[in-house]
Amino acid sequence: MSVGPGKVKDLAKCEACTTKTIAWGLVANFLLAIFKLFVGFLGRSRALVGSGLCNLSDITSSIAVIIGVRYAKRPPNVRYPYGYGKVEFITQVIMSCFMIMGTVALIFSSFIVIAKRIIVIQHMVVFFVAILSAIINALLYKFSHCGGKELNSPVLKAHAEHNKIDVISSLLVGVGVLLTRKGLHWIDPAIAIFECLHVIHGSWMILQEGLKGVMDTNLPDKYTEDIKKFIRQVNGVRKVNDVRARQTGRHIVLDVILQIDPDISVLEAKNIIQKIKSLLREENKYIGHIAIQVVPVE
Repeated sequence: MSVGPGKVKDLAKCEACTTKTIAWGLVANFLLAIFKLFVGFLGRSRALVGSGLCNLSDITSSIAVIIGVRYAKRPPNVRYPYGYGKVEFITQVIMSCFMIMGTVALIFSSFIVIAKRIIVIQHMVVFFVAILSAIINALLYKFSHCGGKELNSPVLKAHAEHNKIDVISSLLVGVGVLLTRKGLHWIDPAIAIFECLHVIHGSWMILQEGLKGVMDTNLPDKYTEDIKKFIRQVNGVRKVNDVRARQTGRHIVLDVILQIDPDISVLEAKNIIQKIKSLLREENKYIGHIAIQVVPVE
């Protein structure tokens, strides 16, 4: 039975790789935003302009991720005994809000284009820019997803989801160009609207996850049940009354209430508690602070 990833990779290497990915992503999104907006206006593609606005929000989110990751790595102290991990959740909330705000204006302008039946035929350069953007964002997603998974970082996972949204957005722009040139002139603004709604939906999901972290939402029941089963295997443990698990940034904080054999000594009880903590941390590299309360046998 496993309560989490037991095999620890080179975390320092993952940290370095993630830092480089975010930095390159910041540069790439800045260049893509300028290029897309320039080509979008010249090529008369509202969908590409919308995609460019997504890249502008990516720049903001990349900066927020850099700040969040840097603060989250700070060690616990007297004032913050659980560390600075929640900065990642706060960053997640800020990131999603910027993404939502950056798309609302384009939705209204695209509705106006459809209502007025303005005919616009995009240049093929818009198609190639969209495909290039999809490839770049796919690569950024791959590395951000890897870093988020290995470091168990909420903000990196959210950043990866943001990159995935951009991949889909760019591909839709490319499809829109081809269909518009076939005579379906309403497709480009329609895709721009769908694109914005897709970004808003993805941003809302990221926002919810961030708020869950800020509010100390308990981890899924399956996870806590697995923790209980694992603790029950330790000799001397009679019953596990309750397990509360919450994520504080990259680390998981556990509050455990259990019953142990009443005939054992205080020293033996202390050894059992230390053994439980050691085994849990060996089994799951993301488990940080563990508080264990021993209550009398019922």
